[in-house]
Amino acid sequence: MISVYITSYNKENYLGQAIESVLAQSLQSQDIVIVDDASSDSSRDIIGAYKSRYPHRINTIFNEQNLGISKTRNIALEQCKGDIVTFLDGDDMFYPNKLLSEYEVLSSQKHLSVVYSNFAYINPSDEKVGIFSENNDEPATGDILIETLLRHYHISSGNNYIYEMYYKNCALEIGNYDEDILLWEDWDFRIRMSTKYHYGYCQNVNSAYRKLNNGLHNSSPELHYREQIKIYKKNKHLILNLNKEVRELIHNRLYSQLKNLFIKISHVSLKEKKYISFLIDSIQFLFIFKMKKTLRFIISELS
Repeated sequence: MISVYITSYNKENYLGQAIESVLAQSLQSQDIVIVDDASSDSSRDIIGAYKSRYPHRINTIFNEQNLGISKTRNIALEQCKGDIVTFLDGDDMFYPNKLLSEYEVLSSQKHLSVVYSNFAYINPSDEKVGIFSENNDEPATGDILIETLLRHYHISSGNNYIYEMYYKNCALEIGNYDEDILLWEDWDFRIRMSTKYHYGYCQNVNSAYRKLNNGLHNSSPELHYREQIKIYKKNKHLILNLNKEVRELIHNRLYSQLKNLFIKISHVSLKEKKYISFLIDSIQFLFIFKMKKTLRFIISELS
């Protein structure tokens, strides 16, 4: 009934713990799909050993070349046998009641298609260093398109949720992950999911997100900027159906977030005398946001 997929790239130090955390669930999954994205460390051996121990539960796929996170997620989704799916990255872990507590929420309310949970932040030594939602928070539920566009879910940390549980047919309906997106693929996926489906929340701390220095979130500011711009342009039409006040809120919030990244890459372009790149980025930024303060900001960067 429930499938769990694990995607991993060079996570040999934590991969065994991630797999064990899925095997140790109080509610067992129908299958565990593990996709390794052409790791150069010992990940393949670790995955192979688990496959040997659990040949009927674990399905393994080894990409012959690095395909990136979006393609790898889609490969995993295609192999999931269950009608309900959740997932895990190779350097994080589930707590024992993750599947059970989320399934109870998802199955108890017919209007729900997706459930997300509270989670802990941990360091490389498994020590807890933070939490997604505090006890007095009221995380967003139901129609959360606006919150998803803003990436603001009414929780103390101000961060994004992780490892939601959803019906597989919902992902198929929206076209799974966009393989043209190299980073922030989960934001685009969740935008499209939240346009059609309602979300529930489980207050249990069900997962642990490990803060590492070599994760995708530490990619270059240029990559973060270009992929977020791509996603905003792709989904901008969804904002047109919202009322004027909400449209302005989303527009201004995303402008502020992307401006900070634009500043970083602009300084690099100007320092390295890449004036054409700066000009192209500036025109695109101006065209997207069409605000007087955008033009003033660009002029100030040139002066």
